[in-house]
Amino acid sequence: MTQIRSQGLHHNLVLADGSSWVIAAGDEESISVISELCNAMQLAMTPGAGEAPHHGIVRHLRVQFDTLNPEGSPATCYAPLPSESNGFVVCALHPSARDHAPSAKLRRLSLIIARDAQTRGAVLLHGALAERNGNGVILAAPSGTGKTTASNRFPAPWNSLSDDATLVVMDRQGNYWAHPWPTWSRFLWGRSGGSWKVQNAVPLKGIFFLAQALEDRVERVGYGQAVTLLVHCAAQVSQLMERGLGKEESRTLRLNRFNNLCALTQVVPVHVLQISLSGTFWQEIERVLEGNDREKT
Repeated sequence: MTQIRSQGLHHNLVLADGSSWVIAAGDEESISVISELCNAMQLAMTPGAGEAPHHGIVRHLRVQFDTLNPEGSPATCYAPLPSESNGFVVCALHPSARDHAPSAKLRRLSLIIARDAQTRGAVLLHGALAERNGNGVILAAPSGTGKTTASNRFPAPWNSLSDDATLVVMDRQGNYWAHPWPTWSRFLWGRSGGSWKVQNAVPLKGIFFLAQALEDRVERVGYGQAVTLLVHCAAQVSQLMERGLGKEESRTLRLNRFNNLCALTQVVPVHVLQISLSGTFWQEIERVLEGNDREKT
């Protein structure tokens, strides 16, 4: 583990839950993978001894290729939780044909971070993140049902921060923050991908599940329905966290995620957003947010 600390170059990722990651390459071959990951997440490269400029929970992720077992199962990339190994994780990627796709490697590395955050109340959701006046909302829906299209329709002063996934974390005061998360499918088949300001978290003020309709309308859903919707929403992007885990570990992971979703639902309002093809659905969201603000005052 001391080798991780001695890396000449590393990248830092700081999350709103008070944790940070020091991400470094463990060999020459993994440098390009780390570079692609950190470019996608817009993380700065820092020279030094591998210590994050942060006083909270510090994690270290070292990535390297398993040249001794090149055809090994890629599941071994799903390393133990940092909390089980003094804050350090070594992820061994395999240079086999099955594991060669850049999107697969990048997704696996990002899930290590998301899985660790889940132990502190976080959830990775299949939803687009948008921001207005410093506050965030998530538009949730299965793939191909309009998240990206809706994200692109937001007018100023709205800003679309991500169009496919969002990491929701809980700070020490019990408030929820939303980090934009990369759309890893954009890296399939050699495509250029993209980049997202992952560290730019915003306070999460609402979650809206999209449903196609003739006119725009918002309906608040009850606690039970909200949890059910969120369970499916989280499973769509989190199920790969279970690869390489035993039966009991997988059960613990799913139970932890369910408990986190229940806690999230008690704090962040969940709605169904009926959305038309040409309406101004964002005005419906704004009315909800303004109503929430009036309730607090």
